[in-house]
Amino acid sequence: MNEQPTITRIDQDDPRSKSALEAEQRLFAHYGLDYKVHSVEMKEPNLRVRVLEIGSGEPVLIVPGGSGDACFLAPLIAELKGRRFVAINRPGGGLSDGIDHRHVDVRRLAVNTIKSVADAFGLNRVPIVCNSMGGLWSFWFTLDCPERVSQLVQMGCPALILNTSAPFFMRLLGVSGINRFIAPNMQPKSMEMALEGLRFQGSRKEDIDAMPRVTAEAAYHFFNLPTYLDTWITIISAVATLTGANPKYQLSADQLKRVQQPALFVWGDNDPFGNLDVARQVARIVPNAQLYEMRTGHLPFLDKPQECGRVIREFLAKPVQ
Repeated sequence: MNEQPTITRIDQDDPRSKSALEAEQRLFAHYGLDYKVHSVEMKEPNLRVRVLEIGSGEPVLIVPGGSGDACFLAPLIAELKGRRFVAINRPGGGLSDGIDHRHVDVRRLAVNTIKSVADAFGLNRVPIVCNSMGGLWSFWFTLDCPERVSQLVQMGCPALILNTSAPFFMRLLGVSGINRFIAPNMQPKSMEMALEGLRFQGSRKEDIDAMPRVTAEAAYHFFNLPTYLDTWITIISAVATLTGANPKYQLSADQLKRVQQPALFVWGDNDPFGNLDVARQVARIVPNAQLYEMRTGHLPFLDKPQECGRVIREFLAKPVQ
C-alpha cells in the first residue's frame, strides 16, 4: 500500500470550480435553503474535505453516493426542514480534494473521513442519511464506531452489499486501458444532456423530466470538474473487478448482523445496483431494520423527493434508545 497517496488539490480560482459553486448556489436557492461552507482538514490522509451545513435543529449527517457530491441531496433536505444537516462531500466530489482510491485502504479512508467531520462538528452520536457508495462508507463507520451512530437511513442499494456490485458498464471503469475510453462518456457534453446518465441508474423518464433545470446545471458543472473522472476510475478500480465486488470490501451478511441501530432502507423497484429481492434479504438480516419500497431507481431522493422525505422524516422522528 502506497503510504503517500496521490492527492489532487482543488483550485478555487479554476473557472470550472467557480461555475460549479455558482450552480450549487442556484440549486440550494431554488429549494429555499441557506447553507454554510466549511473545510475540514484530515490528517490521514492529508486532504481537505468540503462540508455543507444547512438548517438548524437536531443534527443529521449526510454521506452522498456517486462521486461524492452533496449538493444533489438538496431536494431531500428541503423536505426535512427543522434539522441541521452536515453534508460531506466525499474526497473527489463536491470540490473536496481528490484522491487516488487505488493507493489507500478505502474502508480506512471512509471511516477516517466520516469521523473527522463528525469530530469537527461535535457530533458525538448522530443519525446518518446516505446513498450507494456513501451507504457502504456509512455502514463501515457504523461497524467501527457504533457509539457514534443513532439511526441509519440507506437510500438506494448500498454499494457492494451482499452479492451486489456496480453494473457491468461501470465495472469497465476498473479495466486499465478500456476505462479511458469509457470514462469521458460519463461527462455531460451539454446542459441538456446533463441528467441523461440517470437513466442508467434506473430513473424513469417522467421523474427526470420533472427535475428542475437547476439540477441539470449542477450536474453539468460538477461532473465536469477536474477530479470527477479520476474519482470514478480510481474508486471503481479499488472496490470492484470486472467480475464483481472486490471481496476485501464486500459488505457481508455477518457484518450486517452486527448493525444494531434502527435502520431504514428506502429502495427503488428499478435499482440496477440491487433489486428488491436483495432489499428484502437485507431487511431480514439487519436486526432492527425496516424497508420502504418505492417506484424509483437508485436515487429515490432525486426521483421522488417528497415521498422519500416523508418516509425519512417519520423514521427520524421516532425515539431512539
